[in-house]
Amino acid sequence: MASSSNGDGERPLKLSERLSPIFLRPAKPREVPPEEPDRVLGPDERRAAMSGLNAVEVKWAKAGLVLAAGLGIILTLYLSSAHRTRTETIIKHGKKVKDVVPISGTWLLLGAIVLVFCGLGFLALRRRKRSLVVFSFFVTGFSFTLIFAPLGFALILLGGWLLLRAYRIQKFGTANAKLAAKQAATRPPRRERKQAVATASKPAAHKPPAANKRYTPKAPPRKKIVKPSE
Repeated sequence: MASSSNGDGERPLKLSERLSPIFLRPAKPREVPPEEPDRVLGPDERRAAMSGLNAVEVKWAKAGLVLAAGLGIILTLYLSSAHRTRTETIIKHGKKVKDVVPISGTWLLLGAIVLVFCGLGFLALRRRKRSLVVFSFFVTGFSFTLIFAPLGFALILLGGWLLLRAYRIQKFGTANAKLAAKQAATRPPRRERKQAVATASKPAAHKPPAANKRYTPKAPPRKKIVKPSE
């Protein structure tokens, strides 16, 4: 049996083929931040680069936040179960007495703080907000110094690295260390830059007014009026 076709000789589309482009649309490509440019940014581009994050910074920030959130959950659960109480020596009625103090809630509170600021870091990372990502790294890093000091210092260094890259962009127009060093080598010394700024901001010397060429005769002196004596 010959298959039916339209006037142009093409086979008509089936119902499933007609509905598939409607219900099975391809996913929209996700916006990927641009890679680190190999050039010096202009003054108009620096502010956007300082406040945002590029692909390299997003990758390292995401890895740090995932590591902090995962280890925060694991270490908090371990410490809260292994160290439920603590024995302290207190003075009661003038005598030293050993007392048992529950501390499991302290570890849970610290873990909650870590998770909250990790969530803030993920939200800031999604919106490409450098300042909030750095703030979340500093808070989680200082929190981890009480639990696991090496990870805490690593998170603090990661936040400082993001700040250092923003400083390079502001001063040299690039976050690349090699390009920043080249820009620093081409710039004049700091003393010369200060002198140039001081010279530009110094007001011009005040010139005395020029003499008026127009001759104005002196006014005759006034005569004194003598009062009559009584």
